[in-house]
Amino acid sequence: MLFSAVKTKTGKENIVAYMPHELPNFELHFHQKQRNKRVYLYAEEYATIDTETSHTDTRAWVYQWAAKLNGYYIYGRKPSEIIDLLNILKNRYKLNRLKCIIFYFHNLSYDIAYLKHFLFEYDNKMHVLATDAHTYLIVDVEGFRFICSWKLSNLPLSLLAKNYGTIYEKASGEIDYSILRYQDEELSKSDWFYMFSDVASQHDGIAGLMKSQGYNYAFEMPYTSTGFVRTTCRKASEKALNWRKHFRRSMLSLEQYNLCKQAFMGGLTICSYFYSGVTVRGNLGHVDFTSSYPARQMMDYFPKGAPCWYGDITSESELETLLSMYCCVFVLTMYNVEIKAGVTAPCIPSSKCIYLSKDHLKVNGKIIQADELSIVVTEIDYKWIMKQYEHKGIKIDKMLIFNRGQIPKWLKQQIMHFYEIKCTMKHSDYLLYMASKAAVNGIYGMTATQIIRSSFQLDNELILKAKETNDQEELDKFYNSRNSFLPYQYSLYTTAWARDALLTLIETIGYNNFLYCDTDSVFYTSSDEVEKRIAKYNETIKQRAIEAGAFVGNNILGVATQEPKITAFRGLHAKCYAMIEEGQLKVTIAGITKAATKWIHGNGFTMRHTMTNAEELENIDNLKDGFIFRHNGGTRAIYIEGSITEEIINGHKLEMASGVIIENIEKEISDTMFTRGEDYSILHINTIETL
Repeated sequence: MLFSAVKTKTGKENIVAYMPHELPNFELHFHQKQRNKRVYLYAEEYATIDTETSHTDTRAWVYQWAAKLNGYYIYGRKPSEIIDLLNILKNRYKLNRLKCIIFYFHNLSYDIAYLKHFLFEYDNKMHVLATDAHTYLIVDVEGFRFICSWKLSNLPLSLLAKNYGTIYEKASGEIDYSILRYQDEELSKSDWFYMFSDVASQHDGIAGLMKSQGYNYAFEMPYTSTGFVRTTCRKASEKALNWRKHFRRSMLSLEQYNLCKQAFMGGLTICSYFYSGVTVRGNLGHVDFTSSYPARQMMDYFPKGAPCWYGDITSESELETLLSMYCCVFVLTMYNVEIKAGVTAPCIPSSKCIYLSKDHLKVNGKIIQADELSIVVTEIDYKWIMKQYEHKGIKIDKMLIFNRGQIPKWLKQQIMHFYEIKCTMKHSDYLLYMASKAAVNGIYGMTATQIIRSSFQLDNELILKAKETNDQEELDKFYNSRNSFLPYQYSLYTTAWARDALLTLIETIGYNNFLYCDTDSVFYTSSDEVEKRIAKYNETIKQRAIEAGAFVGNNILGVATQEPKITAFRGLHAKCYAMIEEGQLKVTIAGITKAATKWIHGNGFTMRHTMTNAEELENIDNLKDGFIFRHNGGTRAIYIEGSITEEIINGHKLEMASGVIIENIEKEISDTMFTRGEDYSILHINTIETL
């Protein structure tokens, strides 16, 4: 038995924690739930569980763990003690494969890396649901289902507790992970305070999330954040007259699905090569689209009905007629391609080309010159490619056409239902506001889920390996399932329209004024004339939004809204820029953490030091080729595989198996903008003409 405390939103709360064998008897309440045509019994009381780990350069182990179930705190030092807890609960409540308690790890993939061999020893029929070689969504063993609450909430634990918790908070900055810790050494009150606060705040956050989504029990909830909005929208679709029939009519063949998948592109992110590596100061602007993807789904046309192969196109006028009347997905081949003078936001990503001649030039991964390329596009992409590029000829293949129409009324109603709550409930029902905010963005994520995905299973060494899949069977399974209700083709048109809106705004601002863009935001050099053009653009969008019902009061979807004032901007390439916003230096670089905490050990003292990436950069002009982020360089994971063993390390006997080492790394900034072929890169230059 251990007397400790947990962090609350108003202070601390004293608690009593128990070793597994000390755990008092308490009642659990089980409810029936049908899953995969079988009836299961799930406890309405869910548990949260967390571990702390330590490692050398080659070995890693759990040295502390805690759980919370039905108001009771449970703790231990070794993985085998977690198995003791499972056995005690299984025997006490007569658990089996059809009668289960749900346990939430906040980062299931990390913890299972340490525990999988112990769980397999507990139940050699352990079953997992995994999305890649190191990402687990669910782990099932006899009597228990382990779920990842990070995947469920799409939030780190601190924000899960902050946004959804009502009583407890996560403790932070209490543990120095650079110090080796062992299973047999005494832990401090601070160590246990941190540990128990984690499981308390996690339990509280899950309860708030569950309430915000309208669920009574954890076993009713989905396994991912997208699952919440998917469930709501599926129920709405089931009430819509004849929607199942319309959905089935939109069915793609395997060849058509693969073509649409190749046509799918994400948001456009690029730094203007006119300004790369240059600190631009003065009158600058930064605008951000209001709910860009929902706006596009409310206002623009989408594929409707059955797909149809068109056949050969015999003339330019025939092509133009098709592109003006139908949703078109096709292979575009271009010869002697070159970006037009002055275009600083090219739109052809080299990564999406299905063929690209060896002799080509790209900027930020976007093509600016190529002898030949082939890419799968929509008519929306085609419009911008023709506006931005010169060429000596094109060829069209595999033309797939759809009739044009709006997304279904029931889906538009769901978008505006969530958006209205987001706009009106922030101060009156914060939990509902948070749930609706996530749902507005989640609707796009729901449509963009690939139909055919890799699945993984554990091999004999308990390593996740991809399973062989039959693509046609997976496609058939999708369209035959009552859980499937949205055409995949909505996804590629949502992002295509978002890129269209972004490029239209950049063109409105002027390529010569454009600094940087990322999906739904634009940085630019401002002037009275530029701001007038943006205002005129917004008036057009407002009129369209009002006609489409895409507004709540003065909150209008799709308009370009002004972000806080910036006085300096410096970009190197995509996902790498810094700015001075309202007097504060802010840095955004892919792979670089916003802030990191490290411990400094001196002669007789230990000091915790937190530094933001802006503090480390110090000056906006320091963002240049060769700058090294040593404090905020990020991390890398090193996976260690091994069976259950006991080892002596530094005189301490340790129980361990597999594990993962999270290692801090340094990151050196590269100023590379242009790449010639696949062979070499060229540092930033101010104009293409100098190449």
